[in-house]
Parts: sequence; C-alpha cells; structure tokens
Amino acid sequence: MNPNLQKQILIGLIAGLLVSGIAYLLMGGKRDELTALTAQCKKLEVDVQNGRQLKANYEKLKEEVEKSQARIDKLVALMPTDTDTGQIPYKIKKLADNSGIDQSSFAVKGERKDKYYTERMIDFTFRAGYNNFGLFASQVSGYDRIISLSNLQFTRIDTKSSPYPMTVHATVSAYVYNPEPVAPPPTPAAAAPRPAAAPAD
Repeated sequence: MNPNLQKQILIGLIAGLLVSGIAYLLMGGKRDELTALTAQCKKLEVDVQNGRQLKANYEKLKEEVEKSQARIDKLVALMPTDTDTGQIPYKIKKLADNSGIDQSSFAVKGERKDKYYTERMIDFTFRAGYNNFGLFASQVSGYDRIISLSNLQFTRIDTKSSPYPMTVHATVSAYVYNPEPVAPPPTPAAAAPRPAAAPAD
C-alpha cells in the first residue's frame, strides 16, 4: 500500500477519534441535562396520575357528602319545630279521640338538650282499652313529625262503672333540631396606642 495513503488513513482515524472525543466531552453536559429532564418528566407523570386519582376520590367523596346532606335535610324536615311542640297536646288529644281513648291529663315534663337536637317531654295520662290503645300507639308512630311514646305504665281499673279497663301513663317526646350556631365574624385587631407626646420645653 502506498505509504502516503497509509499516512492519510492514519491521520483520518486519529482526527475522527479526536472529533468524537471532543464531541463526547462537549455533549456531556447535554446528556446530564437530558437525563435530568427525563427523570423530571417521569416524576410529573406520576404527579399527574396522583392528581387524577385525588380528583376522582374528591368527586366520590363530594357525592357521598351531598347524599348524606340530603338524608339529613329530609330528617330535619320531619323534626318538630318550636311551633309544633306547642301544639303536641292538642295533636295527641285528637289522636286519642280518633282511637277511642280518653286523654285525662298532661303535664310538660321539661327538655333534654343533645348536640343536634332537644328532646321536649310531655307526660300524659289516658284511660283506654287494650286494642284502642294499640291503635293510638300506631297512629303516634305514623305522625308526620318525629315523636316517640315511652315510659308506658299500665294500671288496671277494677271499677265496673268505668268504660275503660285500664289507665296508661306515658311520655311523649318531640325532637327539635338544633342548628349549628353561626360563627361570629372575626373581630378587628385593636389599634396600637399612640405614643405619648413629649412634653414641651
């Protein structure tokens, strides 16, 4: 082979190696930057997936909260108001009359406060037959407001002249919703006192 050609090939190889080495050195920073960008893209992709999952969980939780609130609103609508509780003795008297029992007396017993409602209790005394009182209890359970019948005490009437075989003492409770108190607006911060003026000479 021609010595000149060999020299040219050798010089070409050396020049190629030099150019490759210089390019490798010059591109080292770019490679590091590319690696960092790739890692950042993967992290962003994971964050996006987590964000989508959080959004899906939020939408599901929001729907459940709305359903729960709708059920609460329905229950609140069934709870007696202050006006309703004042009319309970008259409503109970009407139910007793419809059931064929005699409401002998009633007395306001008081109230018991809970976190979400106030139980207002009224003691009643009835004279009734067994079947008629069962009918009365059924009508109380079907009342259009949430009330309950408790503390039942049955006493047999032995007097033959009485048209009723027993006396019933019972407590009727009405449950009035206690709305959450509205938080008071934040009070403005008091202004710092002005420094006293220096006495004049």
